[in-house]
Amino acid sequence: MFSQSLLKSLFISFITVLSFGVSVYAIGELFNGFDLAWVGALLAAAPFALLLSWFFLIGTARTSANLMIMLEASIIGSIVAAIGFFYNPSFNYLPIGLALVATISTAIYIFWYSRFNNRDNSKLAPGKSLPEVELVDINGELINTNSFIGKKTLMIFYRGNWCPLCMVQIKELAQEYQELASDGVRIALVSPQSAKHTRSLAKKFDVPFEYYVDKDNQAAKKLGIFAEKGLPFGLQLLGYDTDTVMPTVLITDSDNKIHFADLTDNYRVRPEPATFKEILSKI
Repeated sequence: MFSQSLLKSLFISFITVLSFGVSVYAIGELFNGFDLAWVGALLAAAPFALLLSWFFLIGTARTSANLMIMLEASIIGSIVAAIGFFYNPSFNYLPIGLALVATISTAIYIFWYSRFNNRDNSKLAPGKSLPEVELVDINGELINTNSFIGKKTLMIFYRGNWCPLCMVQIKELAQEYQELASDGVRIALVSPQSAKHTRSLAKKFDVPFEYYVDKDNQAAKKLGIFAEKGLPFGLQLLGYDTDTVMPTVLITDSDNKIHFADLTDNYRVRPEPATFKEILSKI
């Protein structure tokens, strides 16, 4: 039996191929002659393809929770495809079928795939001490989070270099680094990805972040932020592990007491850097 985690891993790869494949195929059909049904299929599939393109080519660290404009555009596409189907004497089922699958898949992505259901927030509640966990730095040295005592810490658990929203979130922090560092803040970035991928990320930013590898997601499991089979299916070929972490942001004081914990239940909904600065200024 497939677990929900595995189904999500397979689904995100499926909808990616579907949205780009249908969009390209519909454009090809329209070059052969105008067909309202294929216009609808393109409108139904293109919104998700455009969203992914926006993630990777332009970059964003967050979106709205329900992406209503994208969903409404896809629904309109299916309606247009249905109108084209009924007004076309050939009754070609392919465009309307693809349009409906694209729209349903878009809704599933928004309301099921993007959500972390029943996420446990108890271990990282503000007011509690940060649980002691062990991490590995990019030089292979083992460190304990108790070594963070003595300095305010902004700790981000990110999924990996493959996650465009995570990368933009880190880029935002790099732009704010000097201001945060002048206030005595340590910025620790933690991911289950390999040291090789982590070193590659470190080279992209000319700021002394502290980069750590959570080997085998040991820390994520202890903190309750583990995402089993959270990697989109197929990215294993790029050297990423199948299991990953739920995006999480923690802010602790010099005694490792938690003052802020963003345990988002939607991987596309993340706090602004201004939120971090406001919390840190009050510690």
